[in-house]
Amino acid sequence: MIFMDFPQANEVIVCRITRVLDYGVFVELLEYEGISGFVHISQVSSSWVKNIRAVVKEGQVRAAKVVGFDSVKKQVDLSFSMVPARLQRTKIDEFRSFKRSQKILEMFAKEQKVSLDVIWEAIAVPLMEHYPSLLEGMQQLKVHREKAATGIDSKWMKSVLDLVDRNVESPQKSVAGILELHSLAPDGVELIKQSLGSAMNQAKGHVEVLYTGSGKFRVTSTSFDYKDAERNLSAVGQMAVSTMKSLKGEGKFDVEVK
Repeated sequence: MIFMDFPQANEVIVCRITRVLDYGVFVELLEYEGISGFVHISQVSSSWVKNIRAVVKEGQVRAAKVVGFDSVKKQVDLSFSMVPARLQRTKIDEFRSFKRSQKILEMFAKEQKVSLDVIWEAIAVPLMEHYPSLLEGMQQLKVHREKAATGIDSKWMKSVLDLVDRNVESPQKSVAGILELHSLAPDGVELIKQSLGSAMNQAKGHVEVLYTGSGKFRVTSTSFDYKDAERNLSAVGQMAVSTMKSLKGEGKFDVEVK
């Protein structure tokens, strides 16, 4: 299901290094069945390469940019150096999540005793039409159930929801901030606890508070929706500061910047 016909110029693809030579490396294109690729030593790294084997190794999975191809020989010329490190990680992560999703559907096809092609058309295609990736579609099914199943035949619904419950992790998002609470009152510790208690009563989702020392607390809010996590974090932080000030203390809250 993952395989396509032939890569396009400038496309960034995922490959596995199969052979390392002094003048470059041969690779297997993991998204294109039966097609090999070659990366010249000048395209292995953005910096000068003295020893190619110190930079690349057989078995490595890398993202590469298509710089040329021969459709007759089914060989593609590639560049590692034209793919920034961040895009390298993103592309490989996307590929691995896709493969993981594919394996889940392969297992489901065996359970249902039908071909993978049938399951792919019934489940994968509708999900990929409505979500950025197959994995995200499965995650949405896990969280939003039938509401996220646009295009999926109702005859598969119960089995598919059971499938994602068993095999897909919840797509939880976390945000954090630093809360500072100080009081010079004799019972300052109790007043700080009171402020934290009032703040936690505002929490409408999962919130954790960890004391880091010197009157500082790391507050983490987790939710299936990033905006909900942000709103919850802000509500807790603001309530803690407001309560602390009403008790003649001092408070400050800052969201962590990643």
